[in-house]
Amino acid sequence: MNSKIKKGRVKFNDENYEEALKYFNEVSEDDEDYMYVLIFKITCLMELERYDKALFLIESLLREDPEDELLIYEKIRCHIALNEKDEAFAGLKILENIISCDDKRMLLCVSKFYRILGDCDNALKFCSDALKIDGNFEEAIREKALIGIALNDYEMIDSCADRICEIIGNRGMGMVFVFLLKLYVSRFDDCLLIIDNLEGDFKEDTINKFKSIVFKELSETLDVNLHVVGEAEISVDEAIRLLRDYDETGVDSGRINGVAFKIM
Repeated sequence: MNSKIKKGRVKFNDENYEEALKYFNEVSEDDEDYMYVLIFKITCLMELERYDKALFLIESLLREDPEDELLIYEKIRCHIALNEKDEAFAGLKILENIISCDDKRMLLCVSKFYRILGDCDNALKFCSDALKIDGNFEEAIREKALIGIALNDYEMIDSCADRICEIIGNRGMGMVFVFLLKLYVSRFDDCLLIIDNLEGDFKEDTINKFKSIVFKELSETLDVNLHVVGEAEISVDEAIRLLRDYDETGVDSGRINGVAFKIM
């Protein structure tokens, strides 16, 4: 193999795409590995966000193989990055027709593209097709939740959050995404249960930040502020409890741990 290609691959593997591209650009078209080099060049250009140049190379390769899934996928990415929606939709139609109906990952890719382009109906269709193949396909359930957010469908979002929780259990980093979904649909009791289960996975400061987020969102949802008298402070757990009591019983003032409070 050409020494330039070898040096380029070293830089590429180190994610130094600018330097890698310099080596790949020195490989001539008559080199036996030139087509192989073009794939690396396309990746470098896309990592460097030079989408117009990447698109030029992609389209030159597609002239040789118009139904190459990977190239069409990258072509759509370029069009989206360049804000060329019509071209992106055209590429999607081609991709739809050539992918296998039992390839859950490519179905999900199509779904993601449609969501990004604002076509939530088709996004949901292809996401659902992926989930018909594998009901435990966590990435597809996450995508469905994002589609739910785009559609402002709280029931869909909440259902996806519960399904992810069933799949991954109720602990670990994956539950942070579930927490955010539950927060989005104002399921504050669920948020607090998730925080309790995360206490073994995160430091106390991080757990308190999660609780503070719940307190802030709960305050905004109820459209109230919690005030305490003087310099005294109460814990975030106590503050959340006061807001929850206010929501359930209407109690808007009193004392807690010797501290007077008022909700208004």
